[in-house]
Amino acid sequence: MEEVGKGKRNQKAGFGAKVAAFFELPSEVVHNLPRLVLIGDQQLIVENHQGLQVYTGTEIRLKTAVGALKVTGEGLEIKLITQDQVNIDGRIQTVAWGEGQ
Repeated sequence: MEEVGKGKRNQKAGFGAKVAAFFELPSEVVHNLPRLVLIGDQQLIVENHQGLQVYTGTEIRLKTAVGALKVTGEGLEIKLITQDQVNIDGRIQTVAWGEGQ
C-alpha cells in the first residue's frame, strides 16, 4: 500500500516540476520549499517558513516543509515576521537543518 502512495507523490512532484519549468517559476514557489538569503553574518531572510519553534538571543528555530531550521549566534533578533517570511538580525554563527544540531 505504501508504494502506491509513494508513486502518487512522485507523480505530483514531477507535475509540479513541469509546471514550474513551463511558466519559468522558481521551484521553491511551486514546492513550498524554504528560501534562505544570508547577508554576511549579520542577517538571514527565510521565506516559506511554517512557524516559529524556538526564539532566544542565541538560537532561533523555524519549522519548514523540509524540517527544522536552526540558527545560532549572538544577539539574534527577529526584525520582521509575517506568515511567509522571517528576517533575523544579529551575529549569525550557524544555520543548520534538523532537530539534533
